[in-house]
Amino acid sequence: MEFAALDITPLNAGDFRYHVVENEKKELVSWTKPNVFRKTADGKSVYAYLGKFDYAPRRVLKIEVYNINNYGYSDAAYIDWRKVQAPDLKGHVQYFSSQIRTADGSLFAKDLTALQQTEEFYYKKGDRKNFSFRPTTVKDFIETTDRNDIRFRADDSVKTLVFQAFDRNYSYNYRVLLTRPTENGNETIKMGETNNRIEIIKDVWQRPGKYKVTFVPWLVKHGGRPVHVFDSLATSITFTVLPPEKKYMPVKTVVAIILTLITAAVINFTLFRNRHKRKLEKEAQNRHIATLQLQSVRVQLNPHFIFNALAGIQNLINKNAIEDANKYLSRLARLTRNVLDGAQKELISIEKETDLLDDYLQMEQTRFGFNYSINVDEQIDQQIEIPAMLLQPFVENAVKHGISALKESGRVDVSITQNNTDIVLKVADNGSGFKGEPENGKGIKLCRERIALFNAIHKNTFILLNIEQTNTGTVITIELKNWL
Repeated sequence: MEFAALDITPLNAGDFRYHVVENEKKELVSWTKPNVFRKTADGKSVYAYLGKFDYAPRRVLKIEVYNINNYGYSDAAYIDWRKVQAPDLKGHVQYFSSQIRTADGSLFAKDLTALQQTEEFYYKKGDRKNFSFRPTTVKDFIETTDRNDIRFRADDSVKTLVFQAFDRNYSYNYRVLLTRPTENGNETIKMGETNNRIEIIKDVWQRPGKYKVTFVPWLVKHGGRPVHVFDSLATSITFTVLPPEKKYMPVKTVVAIILTLITAAVINFTLFRNRHKRKLEKEAQNRHIATLQLQSVRVQLNPHFIFNALAGIQNLINKNAIEDANKYLSRLARLTRNVLDGAQKELISIEKETDLLDDYLQMEQTRFGFNYSINVDEQIDQQIEIPAMLLQPFVENAVKHGISALKESGRVDVSITQNNTDIVLKVADNGSGFKGEPENGKGIKLCRERIALFNAIHKNTFILLNIEQTNTGTVITIELKNWL
């Protein structure tokens, strides 16, 4: 047998060392630098020649190579001339115990050839040296009474089967086969390969019936292709899986459990009913408080509106515009009457809301001469109710802070549209916008408080407010979510 390293050349040989060991005991070649080189058959490449070694029975050669500048760059090869042997195959069951718990939650193991436990020993009272045997009162999953006929139940405590080839240190692997019962007879499946040990999960063997696990030695040459499968040296373990044992509770235990469950159910129901009652009472109290707060905010909005209107009349009188003041006062009277009539109503129809806005905009148009429009989407039923005077403060701000100085060039547009189940209200103007933050205004602040209180009361239909200021004016968007 000759060894060669194809990636070692005279140019890099100084970076490498190799040695050869026989049977893991005797070093045939100590660590040395490759110094013999040969050419390939075509004469195009040069490689390091590491030596020739003769065959001998039961001989195992290991050659290791590493780079002295990079220990991560290393390699090794084995030549095993020992005879392939049948494995000494053993198996055990892994399970957990409900009586004993391990600190790390690991499983217990019991040998597959263990016999059924039929008796146990106990010490006589006061005597720890002498003990006697008596029939066992604790029965586990093992049902084997003859070691040549392995039998156990697939109880819930049983988790995996482990099979292992003992008393070996050979370099070849085993192909593992499992023969198991199916609805149409037996089938043999490949479980993979192993050097000495394999675990088989319960899903593979939990069907009751006869099973057989077989370890077949096979050799692999460089590149991973099998050279030979030694079927004649295969070793098997046969075992029978029994159905889980049916467990029955004593009548007294069943009755006790039923009584306990009934008692617990009655107690839990009583506690739940009381908690639910207290919860409903608290929610009703919070709703009542929020409703009172909402009415309070509405009450504050009405004087705020009337104060602004009276300021407008005063402005016209100061300008000696008596005719315009009379028109303004006449519209204010009608508008005030409509506002007071609906003072106790939190909701009014879209039709009434737009009428109030129209009266107000006509009043202010008398003072400032701006243009305005009110558009309601044709598909919207104008008898649908929305929060009363929700748009009024924003229209007032559009006139007062937005377009009052623009006179005939000013414009206010009010629109009410539908978006799926939402109603979208918009107020847009082409004015210079608010001075500072819009939240500083009394009307805007009251509107935000009102919306917050409304959302606290109505969880499924809530209101979203967005104020957007641009170079071309201000747009107020109010979304009544899930309103339709």
